[in-house]
This record gives sequence, C-alpha cells and structure tokens, in this order.
Amino acid sequence: MHRIVKAHLNNFVKSCGYELEDEADQFEMFSAHCVIASRFTSTFDMGDVKTGPGEDGIDGVAILIDEAVCSSEEDAESIFSAERRNHDVDVVFIQAKRSETFDLGDFLKFKESILRFVNQDQYQIQNDVLANARKVFDVVVSQVPKIRNGKPSLTVRYVTTGLYREPGALEIAIKDFETQLNEFGLFYVIDIKFIDRDELTKLWVETYSGIDASLSISSFAALPNIADIDEAYLVVVSAKEFVKNLLTTSDGSLRTQVFEENVRAFLGNDNLVNKSIAETLQSTAKSRFPVLNNGITIVSPDVRVQGNTIHLKNFQIVNGCQTSNVLYENQDCLDSVMVNLKIVETKNEDVFSELVKATNSQSKVDDTQFLSLLPVSKRIEQFFNSFGEQDKLYFERRDRQYAGLDVQAIKIYSLHNAAKCVAAMYCERPDLASRYPKRVYDELGAQIFADDSKEILFYSACFAMYKLTVLFSNGGIPQELKKLKWHMLPLLRLMIVGNKKFQFSSKDAQKSAQTILDALTTDESLKKIAKKLTQVCRRFKDETSDRLKRQAILVEMIESIK
Repeated sequence: MHRIVKAHLNNFVKSCGYELEDEADQFEMFSAHCVIASRFTSTFDMGDVKTGPGEDGIDGVAILIDEAVCSSEEDAESIFSAERRNHDVDVVFIQAKRSETFDLGDFLKFKESILRFVNQDQYQIQNDVLANARKVFDVVVSQVPKIRNGKPSLTVRYVTTGLYREPGALEIAIKDFETQLNEFGLFYVIDIKFIDRDELTKLWVETYSGIDASLSISSFAALPNIADIDEAYLVVVSAKEFVKNLLTTSDGSLRTQVFEENVRAFLGNDNLVNKSIAETLQSTAKSRFPVLNNGITIVSPDVRVQGNTIHLKNFQIVNGCQTSNVLYENQDCLDSVMVNLKIVETKNEDVFSELVKATNSQSKVDDTQFLSLLPVSKRIEQFFNSFGEQDKLYFERRDRQYAGLDVQAIKIYSLHNAAKCVAAMYCERPDLASRYPKRVYDELGAQIFADDSKEILFYSACFAMYKLTVLFSNGGIPQELKKLKWHMLPLLRLMIVGNKKFQFSSKDAQKSAQTILDALTTDESLKKIAKKLTQVCRRFKDETSDRLKRQAILVEMIESIK
C-alpha cells in the first residue's frame, strides 16, 4: 500500500477505533467512509454499509434516502408512507482493493454483482447487509412516484491505492456497464468511477476539512454593528460564480454539506415557487433576478473582504436552499444573472441557531428538524463541554461542528446518535436505535427532548457507547458481538443500577446516570461489565438482523442476566 494512503488509513483507524480489524477490512471501511461521508453529511453505522463475509464482490453498499443511510425495509416503507413526493434516493456501491493496480477481472466481478443486485428477480445472497439493502431497493423501486426525477441515482466506485491512467480495457468496461444499466431503465443518473490514491486522499480530506470559498463582489454594503455579530454584509454576486465556487464539488456534484443547517430540504423542480424561479432563469427576464428573488443567507465563522473579493470559511447556507438548488439545476442559463447574498459572520452558536430558526420560520417545517435549536440541546452541549479532556465527549449540535479540529471520531456524538443512545439505554428500545433516526423521534422524541430532561442522561448514554466502542477496538469485547452494541446499552444499565424506572426529569434519573458514569470510569468495574456482557451476548451472536429489530429479543437478554 502506498505510504500516503497508509498514513491516512492509520489516522482513520485510530480515530474510529478499528485497530483490531485486519488491514483489508480497515481499507474497505476507509473507502466506504471516504465515498459516502465526503458527499453526504449524516452520520452512519459502518455495520450497515460494509458487507463482510459472503459479500459477492461488493465491499460496501448504501441506499441513502434524503441523505441518510436506510438499512431496513420497514424504515423505507415508513419514509415513503408520508405524503412527500420528492425524496432524494442515492444507491451507492463500493469495491476496495489495497493493491496498486486496477484489475479488469475484479472490476468485472464487481459489475456482475451489481447487475445481479439491481435486476435479479429472486436475489439470493447470504450476506445480511446486501440482503437488507436489496429489500430497501425493492421498496424504492415500488415508490418511484415519490422520488425526485422519478428514479433513484446510482453511484459506483472502484477504489485502489494505485494511479488510474484510463487504460482502454477498463474505459470500455465502464461504457459497457453504463449501457447495460441504462437498458434496465432503473436509474435517473448513473455515475461510475475508478478512485485512485490521489482521489481517495482528496475524498478523505473532504470528510474532515471545513469548506473554503471565495467570490468576486459586484457590489456590497456593510451592515452597522449588531450585537453578537462580528460582521454582516449585503452583497450582489454572479449567480454562475456562486454556483461554481460555493455549491459545486470538484467532480461537479452539488455540495450538499453547505445545506446541513438549512432545515428545509429541496422541494424539487415541480414545486410551484421553484418552477417559477426556473422559468425566470430560462427567460429574457433573468437579468431582473436580483429584484425578483429574496436572495440567500450565508453564515460563516470567518469572513474576510479583500478588495472586490469576499472569502468564506466553513460556511452554511441557512436560508435559500430552494433558490440555491434551482440555480444549480439551471447553471447553463446563468450568464448575466446576479444573485443577492446576506453574509453573516458569527462564532456564537446561539446566534447561529437563532438565524436558522428565524430564516426558516416562514413556511411549515417538521418540528423534529428544529431539535438542535431547543434549549435542552443547548444545555446538553454545555454539559458535554464541562468535562475534562480525559473523559470528554463532544456533542455535535450542528453538523460538522468539529470539522478541521483534532478530535477523534469515536468521541463525537451527533444529536441523532445521542438520541439513539438514550433511546437504547434508558427507554430500552435498541430496536429503534439501529433504525432510521425519524423513527426514534416519532416514538420517543417528546420524552427524550422534554425541557426538563436531565443532561447527564445523554452524556452517560453516549459515554457508555464510547466505552463499548473502545472495548471492541481493544478486544475487551469480541468483535463478533458488535452487531449487538445497541442491545448492550440497556443490559449495561441493568447490570449497574438495576431495572429501576424513573422520569427523565427526576433525581433518580440524575443519580442512576451518575452511578453508571462512575462504574464506567473504573477499570476494574469496566472489566467485570465487559465480561458479563460478553457472556450474555454470546448466546445471541447468531441472531438474524430481522430478529434484532424486534423488541422480544431484549426481553430474552434481560431474562438471561437475572
């Protein structure tokens, strides 16, 4: 393996706690992480993506619905049961080889595996991840009227550590593959690429780096001093340059990361407002766009104006998701089109949150999309920050909040993952925790995010998952039991504080959570817990993924420790 790739791989392995995995598996996980996390902002469980034994030539598969990995048929059905008719669906396949060559035979095997997956009527596979992904794919195909553009998109990546020099045989193989897939008529966009070491390195860096961009200014006005706002500007810029510099990745894809704080997803080209914007851009009236459109609001912790150029670091589009997407979709029509931007510099997370809520309150938004703005979320973040470095975890109230900082991935817990940890450990719903995040919020959100919920419940649940991750990485708990990690959380609680029930706002909740934290920070106690968890869970290590989605299995586990 090339030295540069090896160095990045080692960094990834250490950050994520994969030290005990063999190098081939480490590289497969690294490749999957780079391909998916560089394009989509939501966190995902590697166990839902990496295929493992019986993989049939596919090392990783992910079906992303609205930019979140969907790993079960039930979750897919639940998502499509809503009235929304413009879901974004991306199907991603990954093959990763440590060698420095691009082998035609391996690629053809990968190709045939994908063709079987997407087109075989009776798909027979022994691998749980592939089997579950195919069930999700079947649901997707049955629900294409509710998918943007009427079909999902397909992304195929073949990764090695060599340099890709476009050899004729492989280029022909890609074209043949595209032709076969087009004949099936299942995908709106088909994107097949070979990823070499340079591209892999670039993808890896994109997963943890902040996004920097610059724009030439046609005109601008600085706003007067505003409390807690470092700087604020009203600017007019070229729409074409805005799309190229702020919205587009190096491979021409939409840079979805910049919309992660914009709580309204793109409503699609069929939306009446978006259709009207597109018609304006395609007409002779497009030069009047700055006076017809309200513009776009951008927030950044670092804004610099130098001459006629404005520089932005780690920016977010907090209002104007619809306008931005329509501009991207119509980028060939943007000659002479200008767009208004409101650019705000602030490092204050509370101000950031206020801007998000204020600029997105004019139309109906799902309440769960505002969870990060709740007072309880702010208190949870403050509680996490109160710990010293040795035991400190990081609560990611805002996506990519710690991008570019030297923080181990296993110590960062997004709001979604924190909620899942609480749901598993204190609500005894590990079956929900391993599912699509919205299921947790629909069933338990009101209880978990109540105004008077104790912050320590979140920290202790995340700390327990962190300790389990460390135990898996150092051999304290066998790797073969990793698929039971969500079930281990309620078992761990029962082992430490018993089966006592309490309100999330009570003194008993505070006391129980503190007792759990104390037990997990004592080496001797942690070893005993790990040993007992291993003994209990070994009896269930061969359970199918379908069984693990049922509440009944936790009841059996609890009975076995009494």
